[in-house]
Amino acid sequence: MTGLAPLRRSPAARLAAAAALTALVWCGLLPWVLELGPVARHVALMEARRVDPSAMYYTELERLPLRPAWVDDVLVLWPSPW
Repeated sequence: MTGLAPLRRSPAARLAAAAALTALVWCGLLPWVLELGPVARHVALMEARRVDPSAMYYTELERLPLRPAWVDDVLVLWPSPW
């Protein structure tokens, strides 16, 4: 298996590849998605209602209901080591 060894790239090359992929998604894919039907209709509706998305905060949302007590019996977040 001489030619099948995994490619080893330097950290700088991996960082550059990640930055290029992020730029491609941010500058290419997301603007394209913005022009699709459902997203474009939503954006148009928000603009017609003069909604500023930068002014929306999670504190303006209704509080989620508390979880039922039986969930605590089923859900184990920190299992005992014994």
